[in-house]
Amino acid sequence: MTNAQIRVNFIDDVGGDGERYSKRLTRGNHLDVQFFLPSPELDLDALTQPPPDLFLVDYELIKEQVGGIHASYQGGTLATAIREKVPEYPIVLITRKGLFVWERNKRIIEASQTFDDVVYKSEIDKDPVGVIKQLMSIAEGFQILREQEKKDWKALLGVLEATEDAGRLLREAAPLPLGWQVFEAARWIRNVVLAYPGILYDPLHAATALGIEKGAFLEKRVQKLMKGAKYSGIFAPPESRWWRIRLFAAAGEFTREEGIQGPINRAFAKAFQKRYGEELPLAKCVYSGETPADWVCYILKEPVKIRYSLVYHPDRRPAVMDDARVSFKAIRESNEVFDELFDAESAKLLQKIRERPEVTEES
Repeated sequence: MTNAQIRVNFIDDVGGDGERYSKRLTRGNHLDVQFFLPSPELDLDALTQPPPDLFLVDYELIKEQVGGIHASYQGGTLATAIREKVPEYPIVLITRKGLFVWERNKRIIEASQTFDDVVYKSEIDKDPVGVIKQLMSIAEGFQILREQEKKDWKALLGVLEATEDAGRLLREAAPLPLGWQVFEAARWIRNVVLAYPGILYDPLHAATALGIEKGAFLEKRVQKLMKGAKYSGIFAPPESRWWRIRLFAAAGEFTREEGIQGPINRAFAKAFQKRYGEELPLAKCVYSGETPADWVCYILKEPVKIRYSLVYHPDRRPAVMDDARVSFKAIRESNEVFDELFDAESAKLLQKIRERPEVTEES
């Protein structure tokens, strides 16, 4: 599919929007977007025979068309019917970010697990190339999963290009049945394996694990050292991911070659300076300014020292993944911290942290 256009069926009840966004999404000639106004009654054959590589469905489909005709169903109803008809093809929701109906029904839509991703119309206006890449990655990943002759664990490890060690960790994070369906596997890979740090790391988590700033981690010489740790399986995001096991193995080998001992987040920068004669900027704690930081604040998305953070429970990540932790800075300054998401032990410290800046987790 990488050398062929990806076929997208786009369903929207506003003809102007359909034409506008179809045109924007065909930039670069990577997507072949066919626009459909919703029929008054569900007509799946017109949309699914033959199935495109990806469906793009607007949430609101009940606006009146020319002649007084309008659909009798919402986008969620259509998406559910498409999933039942052609379950191995991705369905992406397209909507307006501030739409009241979308905000009101967001949890219902997420719970139904009908849509595989969300694209906001404002993002198509702002960054059409980025949205095109997003849709291409989803469509290509689904195709690779469809092409697996056996829907078993071995096939999943193959498309992820996982080593035996990584495979053991992945098993701990996999609630999938032995005979998985394509959309189930896609959701697990994208919303668990790639989303939560622990088996794979994004650039910020990878950099912090090595004790250096994100920009330093992306430096060419560092990237060359970490080349073998880079994730190259399906659904790889534009900002890339790195296998945690391979990252530490590569860093450990490098520090040993340079005769530097100690924890990786302290030894790596010293080994780099010894070999190249240059200092890498260290990961700085967002709360205390100390270096090197050794975790990432879930709220601020900045490095933090563990002793200046508390465990947080914002999601249902598998136990094998890294804990979410919130920095004292976020606890004191951010409106996005919810006290009820701390465990009972951590909750006892919240008031002290907000009143006394010298408090640490150990205290």
